[in-house]
Amino acid sequence: MQVGVWRWVTFAMALVLMVAVGAPAQPPMPFPADKSAVDRKAGTEDTAAERARLQAELLLLLKRLSASPTPVTYPPNGAPAPRPKADTGVGGKSVDAIREGMNYFRDNDFEAARRTFQLIDPTSLGREDRAFVRYMLACSLRRHNRISEAEAIYREVANSQDDEFYADCAIWQLSLIRSEQELRAQLEQLRSRTKSK
Repeated sequence: MQVGVWRWVTFAMALVLMVAVGAPAQPPMPFPADKSAVDRKAGTEDTAAERARLQAELLLLLKRLSASPTPVTYPPNGAPAPRPKADTGVGGKSVDAIREGMNYFRDNDFEAARRTFQLIDPTSLGREDRAFVRYMLACSLRRHNRISEAEAIYREVANSQDDEFYADCAIWQLSLIRSEQELRAQLEQLRSRTKSK
């Protein structure tokens, strides 16, 4: 078995050396025979027919494109992008308010995200979605610098039995808030020490 492997290794090394030196690994292949005039004419006709078909398809696509509505213009940089209106269902309630709140949160519009998550009726949601909405409401409040309100909701999510994952995330967020508060207190102590000296 080992002898066969060594043969392949030596063959591969010899092949690599031949290619590195510039020796061809196999004899060069002959050039294909020149096409006759009939084959060239048939090839030209096929190419012309194909070209005509593609041009017709392109014209059809251009007509469809010109018939479509005008594209949306975007505002200049710095201006907020226009938000499409949410789909409304029965009674004017948003069909997918959770997704709308997430979109606001991703766009760093934390106040709009907070309002959207607060308007969602928790009794109409399942356990996991209820925990998620409360958690995202707390995250929106925290990012909007309303820490005490966020802490209360994080504690509520951490103590609920709705979803273990979001309970763990809420506990983690509470520990981050506590660590941040401790670091700020230590920073204030250091600043007061340097001022007193």
